[in-house]
Amino acid sequence: IGVFVVLFVLNLIMAMGANLLFGQKHPQFFGDPLTANYTLFKVFTVEGWYEIPDALAKDASVPRWEVAFIRGYFMMAVMIGGILGLSLANAVFVDEMTTDNTDTLERQVAELHAELRAMREEMREGKGT
Repeated sequence: IGVFVVLFVLNLIMAMGANLLFGQKHPQFFGDPLTANYTLFKVFTVEGWYEIPDALAKDASVPRWEVAFIRGYFMMAVMIGGILGLSLANAVFVDEMTTDNTDTLERQVAELHAELRAMREEMREGKGT
């Protein structure tokens, strides 16, 4: 749950930044906080991450330095949210799944050790009589 909360907060922070930076010039992607949040969520899931900055850069009124800034912002969003964030979430899920399996295996091994001890005791008692 903690990983989801961190990813949600990170998405929210980056969406608010994108809304402030790009909202007036590009309202179709960042016009209001909910739209910006959805747009950044698409970037975090690496769904159309290159289409959005390309659409923003196609506007002829955007200076070259702003195009570079837009692309840099989205590259940072993909690296942080898409690659690192989702990889971290995936690692946590895999770790939890293997931990559950490990607990079950440890319990089964403990039961086998108890059975083996009981069998050894029975064998010793059988040899002693």
